Amino acid sequence: NKLNANAVRWLMVARKATGGWETTQETAWALIGLTDWMAYSGELNPKYNYTVSLNGQSLSSGEATAKNVRESVKLQVAVAQLLKDEANRLAIDRTAGDGQLYYTAHLRVFQNVPDVKAINQGVSVARQYTIPDDKCGGVKQPLCPVVTSAKSGQDVKVTLTIVAPNDLYYVVVEDPFPAGMEPVDTSLLTTSVVGENPGYSDPFGYGWGWWWFSNTDLRDEKLTLFATYLPKGTYTYTYTLHASLVGKYNVIPTTANEFYFPEVMGRGDGGVFEVKAGE
Repeated sequence: NKLNANAVRWLMVARKATGGWETTQETAWALIGLTDWMAYSGELNPKYNYTVSLNGQSLSSGEATAKNVRESVKLQVAVAQLLKDEANRLAIDRTAGDGQLYYTAHLRVFQNVPDVKAINQGVSVARQYTIPDDKCGGVKQPLCPVVTSAKSGQDVKVTLTIVAPNDLYYVVVEDPFPAGMEPVDTSLLTTSVVGENPGYSDPFGYGWGWWWFSNTDLRDEKLTLFATYLPKGTYTYTYTLHASLVGKYNVIPTTANEFYFPEVMGRGDGGVFEVKAGE
């Protein structure tokens, strides 16, 4: 069936952190199916030639055999060598024969932080800074205005919004702090889950509030959230930063991606945050 390759891909990404699947029975059937697929596709006994070229220039070529099937080939091209203001064509070709050819391609570019714009490649993320006070943040006016500056000594509320249009696995969310600000709240749980029912039943009976990230890592320079399984929906997370050192600071965008399939990712906008002298 033409869907088998995608079924194999899904099985591999749906594994638990221990390497197996949800139950021992599921693990047994998955291994039986994957073993049959390896035998059918000739995974361990490839026999084909491949070529890799960029904009018509050869980068690599070779032959895949049973002797080198477990070896990988890493190619790297400097951004300065890419074409400007036009598409760059990466071509990966192979001849007919047994075995599968696997590849990943990534573009890594360093930009000025304020110029970085949000992108959505399977998940979207956004970040807002607010300063709750006696005029907002309560029952009468729960929403506070978004700010790009704070006075030294003030606490700033950070709100992260993650939108997953589909179920995601092994998700990593990273939110860098502006220099000059320090985290003060290490309690990071889901504050709300909004959206349509993701199509599964909750076996624990906890309703919409049952789900949270399995692990959080509060570092000196960023907050990192981990989720083994993230059902489709909209998630909002809040934590607090304390403004301390006066200055204007670039704010690196928030990012989210599947750990084992980093091409499924999202990024927020870059920006600038200013810490002003307190009164």
